[in-house]
Amino acid sequence: MYGFELIQELQDVLTKNEIIISSNGNISRQVYHYLPRPQIYLRGSMGLPIPVGMGVALSRPEKQVLVILGDGNLLMGFSSLVTTSFMRPKNLKILVLDNNEYATTGHQRTSSGVLDYTNLLKGLGIAYIEPILRNDSMESARRKLRNLLSKSDLCILPALVDSRPPSLSNIPLHPEEITALQLNSTM
Repeated sequence: MYGFELIQELQDVLTKNEIIISSNGNISRQVYHYLPRPQIYLRGSMGLPIPVGMGVALSRPEKQVLVILGDGNLLMGFSSLVTTSFMRPKNLKILVLDNNEYATTGHQRTSSGVLDYTNLLKGLGIAYIEPILRNDSMESARRKLRNLLSKSDLCILPALVDSRPPSLSNIPLHPEEITALQLNSTM
């Protein structure tokens, strides 16, 4: 299973009450191309999707906030999980697309292969959904995505996915345009 397939599946799972924050690189390009509504596409912000998501969740408690990031971004901003666990925004949901590499910058391996998500998230006191595995059926993955979005507390869904994302064009918007679109649509 590929990360972009899960992003495509979100089209049928989202309720339109979510603000989506996507990490820089391939994931933002996939969200831009496969989820055709204004989102917060982070650019040049390695390691910041979770803190940005936490800030949006705390400032917009009436909205569900879904952060979609890769393992590289998670590892780069790992300490933000501690702060997020402490702040506990109930409307924040996190989808980690873990392909064990920095796919945007040349497919260098990450160290995410040593992460035991279950024990890590238990240790932080963060609710989690059992990970989506590479060989899970799309029906099982869809069920886990729906479960993530239905939780009434801070929750994380790790997804162990295959690499080799599709080749997609860059987002043709400048950061100011992304902000304006978001302000006009959901904020």
